[in-house]
Parts: sequence; C-alpha cells; structure tokens
Amino acid sequence: MQFRSIRHHSLKRQLHGFICLPFLVLLLASCTANISETGKTTFKINVDTWIGYAPLRLAQEKGFFEDVDVQIITTPDVAQRKLILERGENQAIAETVDQLVLDHSQGIHSVAVTGLDFSNGADGIVAVDTIKTLQDLKGKIILVQKNYVSESLLNYLLEQNGIDFEDVTTVDTEAGAAGAAFAAGRTDAAVTFEPWLSKAKERTGSHILATSKDAPGVVVDILSVQQDYLKTHPDIVAKVVRGWFKAVEYWKQHPDESNAIMAKYYSVTPKEFADQVSGLVWPSYDENLTYFTQNAKPSIYDVADTFVSIFLKTGQIRSKPDLEPAVDTSILQNLHAKQ
Repeated sequence: MQFRSIRHHSLKRQLHGFICLPFLVLLLASCTANISETGKTTFKINVDTWIGYAPLRLAQEKGFFEDVDVQIITTPDVAQRKLILERGENQAIAETVDQLVLDHSQGIHSVAVTGLDFSNGADGIVAVDTIKTLQDLKGKIILVQKNYVSESLLNYLLEQNGIDFEDVTTVDTEAGAAGAAFAAGRTDAAVTFEPWLSKAKERTGSHILATSKDAPGVVVDILSVQQDYLKTHPDIVAKVVRGWFKAVEYWKQHPDESNAIMAKYYSVTPKEFADQVSGLVWPSYDENLTYFTQNAKPSIYDVADTFVSIFLKTGQIRSKPDLEPAVDTSILQNLHAKQ
C-alpha cells in the first residue's frame, strides 16, 4: 500500500542556508521555460504519494497536456518539495491549503491556481470505543504527523468543537505509521488516511471518530505554481490545468480503463484503487470556480483564514502572512477562453 510522504524535517531550518543563494540564479531558473528532448516545453510537478494526484498520471498517459511535457516527480519530504519549487527547479507542487498558508509564512512563493481533490472521508481520526466523541480526546495521547495536513485536520476539528489544543497530547508520527500503530493496538487514537482508516476500524473495539467529511472543503489538495513562472508563462500553466480537467472527465466517462491506468502507479489493483478514491472527490471545473470565489462557503479564502487563526494559536506561525499573492483565479476564469 502507498502512503502520503514522511515530513519530519524543519522547513525553517532548511531555508536558513537557502536564502543566501544569488537572486539572479533563482530568477532565471523560475522564469525560463525549458524544452525537453521531445521538443515540448517541460513542466515539472513535485508530488507525494497521495492517491488523489492520480489524474496527473492519467493525463500524462492520454496526452491531455497538449504540447507540454509534464513530468511528475515524487519527492517524499514536503520541505524538500517547497525548496525545490522556490529554487525554480520545478514549476509546481501539489499540496493542501493549510500548507499554502505555511508557504507564505516561510517565504515560499507558491500560488494556488486550481483545486485537485477534496478529501471527503479519506482522512480522519480513529479511536477506541471508549473515546465516543471529540470531547473525549481531552487528556488523551494522539498519534499525528506534525506540520502536515493530518495535524491541520485535527486542530481544525478540535477548534470547531471548542477543545483547547493543550487539552490533548500529540506524538509526532508519520500518518501511515500512525494508522498502522493504531491497527496494531499500540495507541488509543490516531490521525491517518486511507487505506489505514479502513484497516484501523477493523481493530476490535475501535471506530472512526471523525473524518474530513465532517469538515467539507477543508482538506483540499491544490496545484501551486512558482510565482515568477506563473507571471511569465500563464499559457503553459493553463495547458496543464486543462489537461487535469480532461483527465477527470475521462475518468468519469471511462472509470474502468482509467482506474487500471492509475492503479499501477500506486501498486494496487484497479478495485483497490477504486475503493481508496471513494473517500475523495475530484472536483469539476465549475466546482473549482466556486471554491476559488471569495464569497463562497467554503472557499479557499475562508479555509486559508481559518488555518491562519489556528496556526497563530498553535505557534506554527508568529504573524498573519500576506495571502493576497497566494491565490490566482485568472487561470481558472480564462481556461476556456478562445485559444
């Protein structure tokens, strides 16, 4: 089974040496459109092993990215992915909205241009039966991966239920390992994701306490592009985004073929793949337009603001970052304009 990546390294510590790099090198790297051996423009996207990014693979195989050679690079560590983006070595990363907020508190110039998937039950908290509600987590030890979407989901659910963050004790554990530890009976509560949510609830005397389905629009994966690259090559970014939506539509029309193509990248059977993606939603173009509208509920804007509030309370950020440059709606709005 494949899991989301291990992310234990301190981005702040890694950035300390990085900021001394010559500005000119960064500028040239981020603004230049590279040409691959095929003669196509190269566009590199860093991802982790989360199954929600699978339509990128489908689009790649079906040629939906037009004349752009999209290269999907799996980099396990989130801090490394962000550094690679900021250095201009890659043009985009797949991440979650909470990470976008942290980007802009850490000087990472990422810009969200579209949503990729909405977790709709694929992330959650598992607990023993004696922990019947979120309130029962008070005084308990919870295994959760720090500085990752698992921790963000936990903190969001705690805040929504009026529980002080200091009322629980968290132990930094990679999300897949947290699920495995719970399934093995080594902890009473853990934050994890599929397939570990399903595996964990098979433990006698346990249940799923809460999932991302209880927090719609909060656990959302997005495509974030390097700011300078987006400014100079919006046409290339638009082709990549169009390719993503073509893949999602193709999957809806040809699920069996599509599942077979995507499953092989995650070392699972097509049936296992279909089961695992049942807990997420690949939003349509229209749904993305709504999510990227300021007055919508939920929207990327109000979810980002919620995480700013949470991160200030948890001490993950010291001040509110400027999020105005963090979201660009022009790609979505002009995606189907006359080309």
